[in-house]
Amino acid sequence: MDESTLAAGASGTVGFLIALVAGAAEAPKAVPLVETWPVGVFVTLLGLCVGSFLNVVIHRLPAGKSIVWPPSHCPLCLALIAWYDNLPVISYFVLRGRCRRCGSRFSVGYMLVEAATGLAFLGYWLAYFRLGLRDGADHLAVYAVHMVLAAALVASGVIDYERKEIYTSVTNLALAVGLVGSFLWPDVQRVGAFDHRLPDWTGWARADAVLLALVGAAVGAGVIYVTRFLGSLAFRKEAMGMGDVYLMAAVGGCLGWEAAVLIFFMAPFLGLVYGLWHLVRKRDSEVPYGPFLGLAAGIVMLVQDPLIAYFRPGIQAIFFQ
Repeated sequence: MDESTLAAGASGTVGFLIALVAGAAEAPKAVPLVETWPVGVFVTLLGLCVGSFLNVVIHRLPAGKSIVWPPSHCPLCLALIAWYDNLPVISYFVLRGRCRRCGSRFSVGYMLVEAATGLAFLGYWLAYFRLGLRDGADHLAVYAVHMVLAAALVASGVIDYERKEIYTSVTNLALAVGLVGSFLWPDVQRVGAFDHRLPDWTGWARADAVLLALVGAAVGAGVIYVTRFLGSLAFRKEAMGMGDVYLMAAVGGCLGWEAAVLIFFMAPFLGLVYGLWHLVRKRDSEVPYGPFLGLAAGIVMLVQDPLIAYFRPGIQAIFFQ
């Protein structure tokens, strides 16, 4: 399918999700329908299509091109790709990774992004609705906001890995979804809040949820900005890009401040092995940090509750004593 079709489909899907979650906005538990396997198949297919659209974002946004027009085409012969040759994952194997017209190879990265996004949509659906790995996460609004964040993390991570750049147009969209979602459905923040309870700052749950999202964004951005500032002073060159700051603002706005702190401490360990390999093989100490922030965020989205239970005493000692 071409980008205009994908964009229209994405808009329709967002509308469908909003309409679906609106009926369950105040419900503490997800409706039984969302736990059925037909829904699991639907979210998997949705994730594959989102992954196909993310490929457009990944390859066109850095080039300053429109993500809507022109339709999908071979980068070598410029032949338009028919919808049946543009089915996520399937078409790559049917065509053996080549253009039907000129035979030029397509990067396997296209297929991997589609497969990873589809598996993420399925995996989090299983974790939230079937397995119950997180208390309070079995809510359609929580799932929808988290999947928007996951899509933004995939796009930002791949772009950062390939070009060492993170685009605020992607991260700001995820942050906006987190803020709006928190206002419409306070459960988006409740699932990541202290003991799954919103603070009573204003007496209005929606306003409290938005304020908590802003706190999360500030903490997420703040810890990275301070690290960037101190690292730049120590190494006398830019230690981290501002894109990482915006990325963590989106993460904190969607997942909460405690998740942002966990991700901040987890990401360096995830990137350590790659960083050492990169230094030894390429003699280059500059490592893209976005992919490892995204990977840490993906892990925390699954296991935040046990991690918080284990690390909360230390976190409280650092920030409140």
